[in-house]
Amino acid sequence: MKGRFSVKFSVIIPAYGAQNTLERCVDSLMANICTAEVEIIVVEDCSKDGTWAVCQRLAARYPAVKALRNDVNRGVSFTRNRGLQAASGEYVLFADSDDWVEPTYIASFQHVLETTGCSFAVCGYVNHDEKNNGRTDIFAWPGKADVQVKELQGELKALYDHRLLQQLWNKVFLLSEIRKARLCFDERISIGEDLRFILGYLQVARPERAALINRPLYHYMRDQAGSLMFRVGYESVEEPLKNLRMLYTLMGMTPDVIEAAVETDRRRQIELYAYLIFHNAGMSMREKRRLVLALDEKMGRKLYRENRRVYIKEQLAVFLKKLGCCAEK
Repeated sequence: MKGRFSVKFSVIIPAYGAQNTLERCVDSLMANICTAEVEIIVVEDCSKDGTWAVCQRLAARYPAVKALRNDVNRGVSFTRNRGLQAASGEYVLFADSDDWVEPTYIASFQHVLETTGCSFAVCGYVNHDEKNNGRTDIFAWPGKADVQVKELQGELKALYDHRLLQQLWNKVFLLSEIRKARLCFDERISIGEDLRFILGYLQVARPERAALINRPLYHYMRDQAGSLMFRVGYESVEEPLKNLRMLYTLMGMTPDVIEAAVETDRRRQIELYAYLIFHNAGMSMREKRRLVLALDEKMGRKLYRENRRVYIKEQLAVFLKKLGCCAEK
């Protein structure tokens, strides 16, 4: 029989196709329980592999683990929303099933929440990208104190620019604020949904200050760029621009300044989408043309020609490189 305990932190993990990584993630979180009261809510999204069996095994092994399963495959936003419904802690943390955390991950959040008076905290992280380019990058605040307390409005742009605002898993959230505002993940979008939730939370919770933990406590495995690239072009470019409007409003910018900034962002976003569409290896050239032309009535044809030319040159360079390797052999 599982023991009963007072919960302070609820960690929500959506799990899909994670039979080889979920155990590492949960084990790393369990190493934090000696220093904090934690429940781990794993919501399995009808994987085609053995992920659900791993969830059941972990729930049997650890009293703190609660395993739930969706009735049908619903996607990550629905799955996180279900985790939020099941949460009972004062604070909420999120983790991805293929990532892991340092043994001091939760204790560090607990410490700054108790000692700084801040209700919002952000930690650094390690970005593992060995599969794509062999790189491992640390995102934190180099050369600064272990913990800094900053006025949040003035720090938002820096957090965004340094890729520390957009992620769920390096932040702590008050469950009471989420419940009071009936805040949830937008299940209609699949690009930028994490940032949408974070910005929505900041709009309703209105934390004046943030505690910045200058240590990389979370390990993120960047192994899903292909799935993200596949979705680009099928969702409106207006969705990321909506996120930027929310961000600029939180930064205190006036409506006129916001719209001017968004127009500049719109062009950049369209150009980025066109590039990513052309580099989707699973998409036909006809589909690429259709999606790029649909991005913008004025820019579409030009972007198609430019990206097609670049893409052909890149493919030719790859072919010549392979040809050279074959000749050497």
